[in-house]
Amino acid sequence: MKKYVSTIIFISIIVISALMGVRQYKNEESLKSKENEPQTEVSWATPLGKATMKKVADLNETESYDTTKSFYKDYDDTGLETCILTGIFADSEEEAIKQVRETGHCRYAYLTEDGKCEIKLTEEQKCWWIDSAKKSIQRVLDEANQLDGCIFEVNDNFTDLNVQISKEKVSPDYFYTQVIQVIYCEEIIQLFSGEDEWSVHFVVKNINTGYELVNVNYPQEEWEISGETWDE
Repeated sequence: MKKYVSTIIFISIIVISALMGVRQYKNEESLKSKENEPQTEVSWATPLGKATMKKVADLNETESYDTTKSFYKDYDDTGLETCILTGIFADSEEEAIKQVRETGHCRYAYLTEDGKCEIKLTEEQKCWWIDSAKKSIQRVLDEANQLDGCIFEVNDNFTDLNVQISKEKVSPDYFYTQVIQVIYCEEIIQLFSGEDEWSVHFVVKNINTGYELVNVNYPQEEWEISGETWDE
């Protein structure tokens, strides 16, 4: 009888061990599967702040992500307004389309046959873009103007950007980042307010000497500040 009981216990231990092994294997395979799954969400930093949205597709797989109008099965732009982004601050036009789509604040966003970023949206969605851009500009102004050796000014029509800066007190990287944010948002405000083209009168001065480093109408005119220019 004891031998019979011992045999049952021994068999039970083997069965339990086998089941635990199978369970462990399934758990490991499940973890591997999740690691290999495409991410369902994506986050990125934009001039309007950090955005996290459901991921439509991976742009690295260009053949699987359609940036054209055919992306939408039941396209109908009745009653919608059209805006065309003419200045791209993303890595590419394709990335810009992806970012606009994933904000959830447009009805359609796609590349036209001539490569333009065309956006179709309602009046409410258009107001969201304008309001967000204005808030983003104000955040930049508030932060920059609290720094010693840095002044950012924008006019009421959002067509100007005047900057006074000291290279000794403010890093060039910070300067460029803030300038790009403001100019991008001024573009958004102008285009989403009904302008066909946008332009920003951009002026930069050395806050210590008053020397004018930049005075251009952007993007019609290009600008650059070299290391030597910073010292003027």
